[in-house]
Amino acid sequence: MRTMAICVLSILAAAPAVAEPALAPFVAQYDVRYGRMAVGTTRTELAEANGHWTIESTSTASGFARVIASGTLKQRSEFDLLDDGPRPRSYAFDDGTGRTSRDVALEFDWRAGRVSGTAEDEPVDLATVAGLQDAASMQALVLARLRSGREPGTIAMIEKDKVKYYRYTLLRRETLATALGEVETVVYRSARDGSDRETLTWHAPKLGFAAVQAEQRVDGKRGFQTYIRSFEGDAPLQIREGD
Repeated sequence: MRTMAICVLSILAAAPAVAEPALAPFVAQYDVRYGRMAVGTTRTELAEANGHWTIESTSTASGFARVIASGTLKQRSEFDLLDDGPRPRSYAFDDGTGRTSRDVALEFDWRAGRVSGTAEDEPVDLATVAGLQDAASMQALVLARLRSGREPGTIAMIEKDKVKYYRYTLLRRETLATALGEVETVVYRSARDGSDRETLTWHAPKLGFAAVQAEQRVDGKRGFQTYIRSFEGDAPLQIREGD
């Protein structure tokens, strides 16, 4: 289920016809499947208040998945939005069990050039690198770049106590049938070089490039998949479930 949460958030390009702000707040809800089995739902919210940005994802298991993940998974990033994209201030992951053995709590000190905290009960103390993101702010960076007409490129992300690099590649443009109706999308693949794991994400330009579908693959086999259920936000086109 932690993989599901990160995929969703991961989990997540032609330039817009008119100039748009770097980011726009929204709330999106998704159904989550593993193979053909429904395993839960996820809610992602990108919010701004007085120049302070947050992106938060909450994932809840359902059906058989509740046997192995009864809690509600939450991950949240607080970040500043600079000219070159989000710069994280803090990141937290809570697996919902009340134990800390899988939780993550990180603080970014950009003046000192360090990231510190804990990941799965182990201490973290790493040097920052240019453009470093956490698992949640990375999605905000992808959105910011797509909205400005740029490619996401290669993004550095802190994962537990290591910095890993994910390369984003445009695969195709595709009209996708969704719960919101037919939506034009651009499809990106994200993966680390040499890894057998990859994530495909369908981004909708008319929803400010928010993700409307995503799926994780391992050795080409589909794992977790997310499908948009509803969307509400300040993107050029606002759609709600049932409209």
